[in-house]
Amino acid sequence: MAFSRSTVQILAGASSALALLASSIGELAQPVQAADSDTRQALVGLAAYAECKVLHAGYSRERAQAIVQSGIQSNGWQQQADWLKSPQAIRVVALTSEAMNKTCDDFDQNSPDFIPAMKALDALRRKD
Repeated sequence: MAFSRSTVQILAGASSALALLASSIGELAQPVQAADSDTRQALVGLAAYAECKVLHAGYSRERAQAIVQSGIQSNGWQQQADWLKSPQAIRVVALTSEAMNKTCDDFDQNSPDFIPAMKALDALRRKD
């Protein structure tokens, strides 16, 4: 499976993603509205990037939340953002962030989480 450079950049960063996603978007108990696969990948990339910055660049949790919220607002993803609460999203964001390099601009292909992250991202392309 090959991702374009822009997709890789979008998908950059998140390990404590559960905390970021739960606190920035709300409780995990509600059912979520489905989003298309491109939007799902972009949402994962946004949340993973923000979490990577917390893990490796010293960003505060508040700053990371602002990154996620700003990206959702500026891209018009408000209706699809609830998908980030789903177990699938949480898992993919966590795997993606663990597979990122310390500069949050690409994947670390030597990471033990790289292959699982790629498989999880690929699963987003499949229809539910």
